[in-house]
Amino acid sequence: MVSMPKKKDFALGGKPGIENVEATEKGEKEKKESSIYVKVTDETRKSIDKFKNEGITISKIIEDAIKMYNNYRMMPPEVLAIVDKYEKDFGQKIKVIEHAIKCFDEKKEPSKTEDIDLWIRAREELGMMLIGKTTFKQLLTAAETPEESLDKPIKRNIAKDIILWYTGKPIKSLTLEEIIFAIEKLWKMANYFYVIEVKKEQTDQFHIIFRHNQNERYSSYWLRYFKELFSSDELSFKCLVEGQALDESLSLTVKKGYNKKKKS
Repeated sequence: MVSMPKKKDFALGGKPGIENVEATEKGEKEKKESSIYVKVTDETRKSIDKFKNEGITISKIIEDAIKMYNNYRMMPPEVLAIVDKYEKDFGQKIKVIEHAIKCFDEKKEPSKTEDIDLWIRAREELGMMLIGKTTFKQLLTAAETPEESLDKPIKRNIAKDIILWYTGKPIKSLTLEEIIFAIEKLWKMANYFYVIEVKKEQTDQFHIIFRHNQNERYSSYWLRYFKELFSSDELSFKCLVEGQALDESLSLTVKKGYNKKKKS
């Protein structure tokens, strides 16, 4: 005895009709909305529960998560490589991305930048210079008394103080090399010069080139400034200083002479 096929089975396998089309559409819809069952970690479960408590359905959570993951994977390979490169430093990929977004935000809004980073940006983007309070006061005095020109700012400044601050040593105990390399570091940091090249020509002789974007008067000021510094009585040795002031650079040669006698 041959059993006849059920009507439903027949309709699905027969010629297209209203019932067949409706069944097909219903099947496609069911496929699109099919359930997915996966095992997740306790941490993921807590995150899901957190968003559920905010009124977001699990379906919405998964849908948004997939979209974000898809967007992440669509980033250029070189960007993904950068994220992978710094993952160990930050512990997680998300931490790398958080830091990158924060840096981008600070770049767009300087008011959110940390003080030290703000100074670096101001120096590089605005050409700001760091100037000591004493030197600034002497510059104001010089402006009020033109006859004294720049004598006071050249002679009264905090050069020796900031070298002491940087090296942590009294000026009398510093070698010529220590003083020069402190100048190289600090005067570039303060943005007085964008390049400072130091060449050790002999054991106690150095040639220094300071490069800037100002003018010859600016070079002349610093030439006199450094001559005054290297002839200071507070140094434990005598120096011979020669230099040349040009439009956008200053050339300086400093040679250590004899050691001064210690005062009893």
